[in-house]
Amino acid sequence: MSLEALFGIAMVVVLAVGILKAVAPKRMPPQPSFSCGRCHTLTKHNNRTIEAWRDGKTKFFCPACHTKWLQTQPPRERGTYRGSSGGCLGLVVVAAMLPIGVFLVVRAVA
Repeated sequence: MSLEALFGIAMVVVLAVGILKAVAPKRMPPQPSFSCGRCHTLTKHNNRTIEAWRDGKTKFFCPACHTKWLQTQPPRERGTYRGSSGGCLGLVVVAAMLPIGVFLVVRAVA
């Protein structure tokens, strides 16, 4: 098999894995709610606490306690919320590279 065919197959496989990872359901906390680490109120997880759980955090705070905490932090220490990774640019790159990989495989086989 030619080097061109191997490269095309590898590109298609990498892109397929990337697409599957992007559309696969994200991990979710085992329980739908948690006890606030400050006021001990039973609260449902929201996007912020779910992302914190995915980052390995084990102590979560309800929105009210989180807001109080944010107000005590200097503005320079506040981070921006990290949304889903990849975004539109990643999707455009994958969409552009997939036909190239398929073309290389078809060209090498034919």
